[in-house]
Amino acid sequence: MSVILALDLASRTGWAVGEPGQEPAHGSIQFAKPGASHEASFSNAWGWMYSMLADFGPSTVVWEAPMPTSFNRGKSNVNTTTLLYGLPAIIGACAYRCGLYDIRKAETRDVRLHFIGQNPKRDRAKTLVIRQCRSMGWEVEDDNEADALATWHYMCSLIRPQLALVTTPLFQQGRR
Repeated sequence: MSVILALDLASRTGWAVGEPGQEPAHGSIQFAKPGASHEASFSNAWGWMYSMLADFGPSTVVWEAPMPTSFNRGKSNVNTTTLLYGLPAIIGACAYRCGLYDIRKAETRDVRLHFIGQNPKRDRAKTLVIRQCRSMGWEVEDDNEADALATWHYMCSLIRPQLALVTTPLFQQGRR
């Protein structure tokens, strides 16, 4: 049995967890209040991850790899960069410490191409990913949750390739 935990790591982190071919549990969480220290966010992220490992017993954890800092030059700052690179380190360390060694990163481009069939700019991609989630019967509260579901489905399709067809319009008809 494979259980995949997929994450969209950010100040509000999206998550999706479940077995390939089954309905995933999903949601989003903010690890600390706005303005809290990185240490507060990282500590809460560790505790949350520890609980997810205990509650769901995933065999694989995957998250969208953070964009290189050169992509965000002039649009980001050291606090954001620390968070976006620190969260994967904390989550990965917690998983590893708890005996989960199948820890993967997914490229945003690959996830989008799989899930929505294109790789548009960020704002357009968010809209399309939310729409695709809803067309698959997954009610999402925000784009973080939607991105985690897209990453979850992408990883499921790598483990069980027949699932890759589900997001294409031709094969989606039976799901509505």
